[in-house]
Amino acid sequence: MRRGRAIALSLLPLAGAVTLLYLLVHSGQQSAVQRSAAAGDGRRAGLPAIAGSSLSAPVRGHADVPRTGDTVHSFNHRLRCVQLRRFYGRMAPPDALALLCEGKPSSALKILAPLAEAGDRHAINVLFGVQMACQDSKPAATSNRALMVALAQKNGASSETVQRLDDLLAQEEHGPAADELEGCRQIATETMKLQPAVARQFIDTLGREVTMDRGQALQVQIEYDRKMLIRGDADGEERLAEELLEKGTRDSQAEAMTLLRDAADRLPSAKTTLATCLIQGCPTPEPDPTEARQLLTDAASAGDLTALRILAGPVYPGIPYVDPNLPAAERYAWSHFLQRLNEQGCFGPGAYVTWAILPGLAPDPLAMSPAESAAAQARAAALLAAQLNKTRALLGCD
Repeated sequence: MRRGRAIALSLLPLAGAVTLLYLLVHSGQQSAVQRSAAAGDGRRAGLPAIAGSSLSAPVRGHADVPRTGDTVHSFNHRLRCVQLRRFYGRMAPPDALALLCEGKPSSALKILAPLAEAGDRHAINVLFGVQMACQDSKPAATSNRALMVALAQKNGASSETVQRLDDLLAQEEHGPAADELEGCRQIATETMKLQPAVARQFIDTLGREVTMDRGQALQVQIEYDRKMLIRGDADGEERLAEELLEKGTRDSQAEAMTLLRDAADRLPSAKTTLATCLIQGCPTPEPDPTEARQLLTDAASAGDLTALRILAGPVYPGIPYVDPNLPAAERYAWSHFLQRLNEQGCFGPGAYVTWAILPGLAPDPLAMSPAESAAAQARAAALLAAQLNKTRALLGCD
């Protein structure tokens, strides 16, 4: 059985870096939730201390779910593949993506390297992204596997979820297979070879030399991405919009909103960012949430994890709601929808680990009136029946 880089693949969002500047300035970033989940640090995630649990206790069995090597490989393979599709589905040639999915980076490199050397920006993105994931793919000197399994058990994960989590973490402990390590070495060599050309193209685009100063990095990146933007490139529009929102001035926010409205026609994630701006203000919130909620619903139906988490509600009480006035029946329905997608591993290894130990807080039907409870359960049933299989197919976890 091929052993993959399960949790290491949670670093793949970093592959959005398309210049040497971005690679140098941002190469250590990862989301706070995934960082605390992967580290097993309950204090950073706001988790209570584990009472009465043994961190070395064996995982609960589940007689109703037979465990075989093929079953374990199949689910972990799904986690790998959906994550790769999520980040590289619009950038990597299908045959290269399939090879990466199968854990064959050396073969994928034979397709990607000629494209990257010819200046294909998408191929460069993929190679640098995989190279950064490779850097974190070595087996850890110490293991947080028992702690994370105990957290999942304490927070009510099913026996199947606990077993799948343990299987995933065991694979991560073992580390990549020898042929994957060789593929990582070859990709590192290729990215080293590409760096001078990437840096030269970056300087040529800007028309001047730049210093890699963290204080100026964002503004330089905005300047570069403005000059590289091609009309109709939704990914480029979204990337530039996010940088402008990070800048945070009224002018940059106004420019970001224009870009997001254009990109939202083609990208679910742009719909989510636009909706968040409409609700929270970039700079001024819209008084009527109708447009924002429709954008979130469309993005969530397309499988955008951020939109789903906004609609379902935060994973832990200390995290504020993006849309606190969303009706309880809608929040209940979307929390069940997200639960079903998470159960099937539809968002990759990092998201699966996060969900297993922080399963979220669905509205409690017992806290509703009988009429509200009936409406919430009816809405959930209708949403699952109408949309679940379609969304799973879009995410590649059907």
